Amino acid sequence: MADQNEDNLHKMANNIVAMLRTTLGIQGQPMSGSEEQRPQGPPGTASVHAGSGSSVQQNMSRSFPGLFRERQNSRAVRTTKKRPASKINLVHFFLLDRPRDKTPKQSEELALLQAGMGRSTIQVPEGACHKEITYLLCEVYFKMNELEGAWMLHKAMGGSGQRRLTLVSPDEMGYTGAGLFKSWGGKGCLYLLSLHVETCTKPEVDEIHSDNNDDVDEGDSTELSSCSQVPDVKTTCPICQEWISSDIVEIHASICGERVCNETEESQAHPTESISDVIRVLHERVNNTAIFSICVTREDVLERGMKQWQRQKKASPKNPLRVTFLGETGIDNGALRKEFLTEMVAGIQSRFFVGGDNGKTPKYSMTDMDKHHFKTVGEILAVSIAQGGPPPNFFMDWCYNYMSTGELDQEAITEMAVTDPELIDLIQEIRAADNTSLMECTDRILSCGYTGPVSIEKREDILRSIVLYSTVRLLPMLQQICSGMKLYGLLSLVQKEKDICRQLFVLGSFSKVDADFLVKSLSPVFSEKGKMRRQRECRVVNFLQDFIQDMEDEGKFVLIVNVYQSR
Repeated sequence: MADQNEDNLHKMANNIVAMLRTTLGIQGQPMSGSEEQRPQGPPGTASVHAGSGSSVQQNMSRSFPGLFRERQNSRAVRTTKKRPASKINLVHFFLLDRPRDKTPKQSEELALLQAGMGRSTIQVPEGACHKEITYLLCEVYFKMNELEGAWMLHKAMGGSGQRRLTLVSPDEMGYTGAGLFKSWGGKGCLYLLSLHVETCTKPEVDEIHSDNNDDVDEGDSTELSSCSQVPDVKTTCPICQEWISSDIVEIHASICGERVCNETEESQAHPTESISDVIRVLHERVNNTAIFSICVTREDVLERGMKQWQRQKKASPKNPLRVTFLGETGIDNGALRKEFLTEMVAGIQSRFFVGGDNGKTPKYSMTDMDKHHFKTVGEILAVSIAQGGPPPNFFMDWCYNYMSTGELDQEAITEMAVTDPELIDLIQEIRAADNTSLMECTDRILSCGYTGPVSIEKREDILRSIVLYSTVRLLPMLQQICSGMKLYGLLSLVQKEKDICRQLFVLGSFSKVDADFLVKSLSPVFSEKGKMRRQRECRVVNFLQDFIQDMEDEGKFVLIVNVYQSR
């Protein structure tokens, strides 16, 4: 029995050695001379040392897959792990033709687009360097090759119309993809400005012409090559008389002509004969393509409303106004807008204007003028008139005459036009002064622009200088208000219909007494809210309003008007 087991073990060993020899004979390599001189050991050990590690590993994997393939697979997973790819961002660029301080007008964007510039969207990798960004820009804007790297990026803050451009500072190695997306923020676009070269604004040559380059003579090629050296010549538009580049003056003139024709047709189809016609014309000019949303709290409505008004990110005051009060649930169908405009007009009257019962004038404040608050005031007044708010009928007559004519009528200005408390005190002191006390006011008199001798004999000249000084220094504020009143074409309508629009701005211009005027003149003092007496008082006032309106409809209102005017 022992001999039989020994024979079986011997056969198994011979089979293993034969299998190894067969495998090494197919995949093995001849040994070098140094290896031939190595003393040979047992046949099994020699075959193992001379064999290939890869073939043995394959055989052991076939025989024992649970022990060897798991280690091999785990090692392969670790070696084949992929690195994450660089993130790509879509960045909006706008190539300008020359160095500018503000963004181009809408009339200029079409000409820039035809010249191969204007707005374009480029895929910028987040890990891109300055050289790669320049290459991507030159692929889209071929005219950037003329700049030879002499360009910088600028951005414009939110708002509508022309906005001021601010520099986007590059990194140490120039502009990078990560830095661009960080400074851009996904809003608006980045403006490409050349440092000292004016890019040609002539339209690009069509593809059909580019295929026929052999037909172009030398004179045309010389003209195209020197196109960047042509100076920017400006001419006046024959319609609006503005200075426009000669390259786009035809496009600008056609746009102006269409606008003038539309306004003429509207004025002929709907003539303005009353104040209601003026309000109707302004209401029709509201652009309904977007919504101008304002979200404020009821506390400090004026300051918060002015700040939110000046942002104008997604829309502009040209669009319908929608108001939301924070902390209140409700949909603005017109009531919240009227309430907001009423609060804003009342706040503007007390915050930005000074005066008394004869009317008010703008407050002399260079701080508010520097922050363009008076322009915002003009826009709010225009929106209030066009969208159902109260009219700003608190201006003095000379202020309205200046806004409607653009000229200051000095003869119509009297001491009643002085609204500044300090100047009013100075006028009173001068009228009651003698020679001695008048000399004490010399410094204040000279600061008002008076250059003559300070004496009692020149009292009227001194007072006249103070009156003119108090009005002339307010003209920049009125000009900024007029700039805001260009919204909906209100300023041009005021200049065209001066007498009709006077009722909207000047205090005491409503001369016609009707039922609505009489009801609005009532100032009832009601009891506290929640009491039964207040409900009865409201019913009495409503009955009086219905009675007056019924009398007007029946033609018996003349008697009531005569009684009202006699009192």
